[in-house]
Amino acid sequence: MEEIRKNPTSLIKATFQQAIDTLAADYQGSSLTDIFIVVDKESGEVAFYDDEENKVGEIVVFDWVNKVDELEDEEVISILRDVTTQLDDEDMFSSLDLYKPFSVNYSDDSFSVIEELLLINEDSIVKIDNDLMEKFDREFDEFLDKLLKE
Repeated sequence: MEEIRKNPTSLIKATFQQAIDTLAADYQGSSLTDIFIVVDKESGEVAFYDDEENKVGEIVVFDWVNKVDELEDEEVISILRDVTTQLDDEDMFSSLDLYKPFSVNYSDDSFSVIEELLLINEDSIVKIDNDLMEKFDREFDEFLDKLLKE
């Protein structure tokens, strides 16, 4: 247990699993379309919300409270994406009554999406990755250049 307290990834993952279990058992909406993850860097609170903005889980990452000035969104996004990917690889989202497309989003406290961490569309899963988007952008630019030269 001591190790989990020191490792933000493990702590967030365990809380996210509990939030998924809560949603699987108690979700009151018709079909779940989004999970929002809101991080308050000053308090270290990581909160999980359903698509009707009901809090379904929360944890305080005390390690982040001490690093509030150093903690960048990119680091938070990286940790949240790792956790989301691990849970997806473990097929944790299959226990939910999802309406597709379904997404897991890192959001601010007004639920404006900062970063989409996972998108499940129909029976295929599309993982949003900056490298993938950059590759598509490069390939599109190359295609466009080639097309315009002809």
